[in-house]
Amino acid sequence: LERLLGLPGGNKYGVQGERKVPVLQTNNGPGLTGLMTIAAHLVRQARKEQLLGSTAEEKAVVQQWLEYRVTRVDGGSSKEDTRTILK
Repeated sequence: LERLLGLPGGNKYGVQGERKVPVLQTNNGPGLTGLMTIAAHLVRQARKEQLLGSTAEEKAVVQQWLEYRVTRVDGGSSKEDTRTILK
């Protein structure tokens, strides 16, 4: 995502817990936990907030799709499940 947003690399990423929740360790404070939180942070850092939506409805739809990604796509038990969900 950093590359797609045109951000310089160098952030440190890891995972925590049994479900391997993504974590971004920032230089400016505590680490950020969770795909949606990290994605929104990187978009804001790149100053491309329009990707998060400009109206309340657009923001809700973006949030919905990010949540769908985490709860449904990541929740698939196999690659075949993931393909089926994405179709």
